[in-house]
Amino acid sequence: MRHVSIGFEVHQPFRIRKDFLWNPMYRSGVLSKYFDDSLNKEVFERVKRKCYIPATKIILEEIERGENEGYDVKFFYSISGTFVEQAEKWGREVIELLQQLSYTRKVEFLSQTYYHSVTSLWADLDEWREQVKKHIELIKELFDQKPVTFENTELITNFRIAKEVEKMGFKAIVTEGKESLLKGRSPNHVYRVKGTNLSLFLRNYRLSDDIAFRFSNRNWDQYPLTAKKFADWVSWSEGDTGMIFVDYETFGEHHWPESGILDFLRWLPRELKRAGVKMVLPREVYQNVYDEIPLDQTVSWADVNKDETSWLGNIMQWAYDEMVRRTEMLAKELGGDYMKAWRYFTTSDHYYYMFLGSGGPAEVHSYFSSFNSPIDAFINEFYAITLFQEEMRNKLGINNEPFIFNVNGQRGKEVWTLKQFYEVLKNHPEYKEFEKYVQEWSK
Repeated sequence: MRHVSIGFEVHQPFRIRKDFLWNPMYRSGVLSKYFDDSLNKEVFERVKRKCYIPATKIILEEIERGENEGYDVKFFYSISGTFVEQAEKWGREVIELLQQLSYTRKVEFLSQTYYHSVTSLWADLDEWREQVKKHIELIKELFDQKPVTFENTELITNFRIAKEVEKMGFKAIVTEGKESLLKGRSPNHVYRVKGTNLSLFLRNYRLSDDIAFRFSNRNWDQYPLTAKKFADWVSWSEGDTGMIFVDYETFGEHHWPESGILDFLRWLPRELKRAGVKMVLPREVYQNVYDEIPLDQTVSWADVNKDETSWLGNIMQWAYDEMVRRTEMLAKELGGDYMKAWRYFTTSDHYYYMFLGSGGPAEVHSYFSSFNSPIDAFINEFYAITLFQEEMRNKLGINNEPFIFNVNGQRGKEVWTLKQFYEVLKNHPEYKEFEKYVQEWSK
């Protein structure tokens, strides 16, 4: 492999309170009632100390070293809006360090959904589009970059999503290099999504997971993993352009500094240079298309199946998702903190905590969860979204059940009032013929 693109997922959710079922009513304020800011602050400040500040400083230093010694050190970042909101509250210095990275022009910031949400899996994509637009503006405002490359939440991608990403003006999308997608081909090339002009970067999950999951495993037959060894693996890999993509928290939080992970990060660019591998950004190489691939399935980077079932694979997740979708139009009518709270509920982490499984995947879900078990997560999260809906219905004086639109055999928007019903129709030209009837009903 002659080129490699290395990047980081940077995300923190606003966690739903763990004691919500047992003690929900004493709090005031919409956001503080449902979300645990003390826990969010505790987690953010710990990760800031162990990862965000030291890892970012290392990358800044290595970019400068590379400039002084005549080679390029380049990385890309995909940063959620909820992470930025927490950094604004509890780690402004982290944002300033990331802005310094942007000033070097050696770092690319990707776009994603602002709330790191599952909304791309809904039949109606209006909310997904709004969250993507909000994230584009965030990246422009903070880092003075117009995103070219898109990474959907947790690399969840299919042809429908790819077409929407292309319509929004992106040049490339990132997803997992899943075997059933590649069908024997190497992930280490830039591809094109068949049926589009959108370039496709495929994460090399074996090389990525060597860092993300196996680095500290003393039972691994390749332990210890050094920067030199890893750079050699990259250089020996088949293909032209590979992608290594891991959680940023890998460096200092998932693997503690004592493991040597930060030293690995520091030495990796130097060892890649020694091995003859050039570090590149997705925006620099997306036009170097090798072949095209049909996105005929839903792909993600999660668990063994690498599909959407980590978030929508069991009845608890389906029930929670139904309540979130049912609450959308109520929140949009009230706006303000109600709208912000509802969008926090769409974050993928809440669904992820309810995953049922065994073995390695269950251990990974448990590690990231703020709850003791998937059942515990469901009880608290479902109760929270149910009371949130009830609070808004009472505030709006709504006692009826919602009207549910059907979009191509799937549940679409769920509206509670005739006004909302008419607004949905107005936004869909195919329903234009019904407008006069709705106006008559409104009288």
